Amino acid sequence: MKLVIDHLTRYGYDEEVKFSTQYLRLTPRSSGRQKITAWTLTLPDGSAVATTDAWGNVLHVLTLDNPHKEITIRASGIVDIAEEGDDIGAEPQELLSPLVFLRCTPLTRADGPIREFAQRWYQPEAQEESLNRLMAELLLRMPYSPGATQVQDSAADAFARAKGVCQDHTHVFLACCRALEIPARYVSGYVY
Repeated sequence: MKLVIDHLTRYGYDEEVKFSTQYLRLTPRSSGRQKITAWTLTLPDGSAVATTDAWGNVLHVLTLDNPHKEITIRASGIVDIAEEGDDIGAEPQELLSPLVFLRCTPLTRADGPIREFAQRWYQPEAQEESLNRLMAELLLRMPYSPGATQVQDSAADAFARAKGVCQDHTHVFLACCRALEIPARYVSGYVY
């Protein structure tokens, strides 16, 4: 199956920004399950360096050192996806130890209240169902509230406020999972 992707990201700033760095993981990689037949990144004028991250993903580091109020990035191309049921085997990058995803970060550290919340809703004998329930309860406890938090606020900060945005929900859920010794990470992208 062929997927045609045209993805546009636009950042707008209220005031002029003099310098910015963007880490872009917008280029899919070919694997047993997918083959990239065409791919283009359209970036603003600046310095973009391509490299590969620890998981084998193409990473572009875009540095803009001229004043700007907007950044527009377009990723487009064609991806061939293997049919359901095709035996493709595991990719080497998929064999990375899940223990890597138990590591806390300053933004995803679980404090006492987060640990208690996670333990209240988690049932090891029904892992998937109870994690879905935990997330649903988290959204009830922390309603989506734009402007309630700042980008540098931790999971504990947002949980204590009992409101936040998508980033806060993600940080708290990661903190809950890791406190329960369930490997978890944040992944953004398309799922077909």
